[in-house]
Amino acid sequence: AAAALSYGQNALFIPDTLAGPIVQLNVGTGTRNYFPGFTTPTYGYNGPILGPTLLLQKDDSVTLNVTNNLNTGTTVHWHGFHVAPENDGGPHQVIFPGTTWSPSFKMRNRASTLWYHPHGEGKTELQVTRGLAGMVIVRDAEEAAFALPRKYGVDDFPMVIQSKAIDILRQFSIATHEDSIILINGTIDPALAVPQQVVRFRLLNGSTDRTYLLGLSDNANFHLIASDGGLLSAPLATNRVRISPGERAEVLVSFSSYNLGQEMDWVNYSSELPRGIIGADSVGTASNPIGEGYFGNPLNGLDFPILHLAVVAPTPNPILAIPTAFGTVVPIDTIGVDAHRLLHLGADSAGFGPAAL
Repeated sequence: AAAALSYGQNALFIPDTLAGPIVQLNVGTGTRNYFPGFTTPTYGYNGPILGPTLLLQKDDSVTLNVTNNLNTGTTVHWHGFHVAPENDGGPHQVIFPGTTWSPSFKMRNRASTLWYHPHGEGKTELQVTRGLAGMVIVRDAEEAAFALPRKYGVDDFPMVIQSKAIDILRQFSIATHEDSIILINGTIDPALAVPQQVVRFRLLNGSTDRTYLLGLSDNANFHLIASDGGLLSAPLATNRVRISPGERAEVLVSFSSYNLGQEMDWVNYSSELPRGIIGADSVGTASNPIGEGYFGNPLNGLDFPILHLAVVAPTPNPILAIPTAFGTVVPIDTIGVDAHRLLHLGADSAGFGPAAL
């Protein structure tokens, strides 16, 4: 672990977990000391920033009690959940200060990585930026049948990736396109010790605008095993994975051939993003202007590390091989479906900003 904490980096924070038929989430305020001499106000669920990772089992029933201790209204949207509208936590389901919202439902999703965050009218970007976000891990019998890393915080790591804008007082700001620091799990300049075996990373883009193109600093291949909807039909060998705001991906990295103490980074390869995507070196056209500050942002169009890794000894009973296939993913049958909607898309629904969440 000492090697992972070299160069003045900070140990990656691993959020606690919550499980069971009844889950309590308390929305409140906190602080973090990201910069010497400055205290940054934050929001969090059951803590100063972010929230616990919820561990849910497919087909189990769950009640989620959300108590709002802020002095303003909030909502909690279960992003990716297959739930009825009354349990979804959209803008119409405001949790007023001092009240508790208690949705109950059966978990119908297959094994996957999901997340929760505010979705209040005009407040999504502000409250997510201040820290309200948490990961959800759904498990099921299909996923459990494969030899995969699933020891949370040991060989199965959450990575909530967020870019933040910081104002002159070192407080989180929603200044458009002025995000200048990257936090992983709420940690600035993070480092992680990874065991010499196959390791699972659950990637969540919790940023309000930025798209990431992630790869290892040595350009080694890893295997994409799951997207938003769960396991793919088979692992896909690649050296890059792109995730947009709100999107999730699960990847396996084999560190078995690395030497103990060897170091590398997860890197955001912004220079390889196609133009037109926020995070690339150029976005927009003369008829579709981008906000002030974009071209001066040091994160746009450049490659930079987001998480430092150092290889340590393997754990007991390590996973050393990557499965060759999973269950076949069968597309939803749309034959006979007679449902149509006419959508008019304009500049306000172009997919930028907090609406993407």
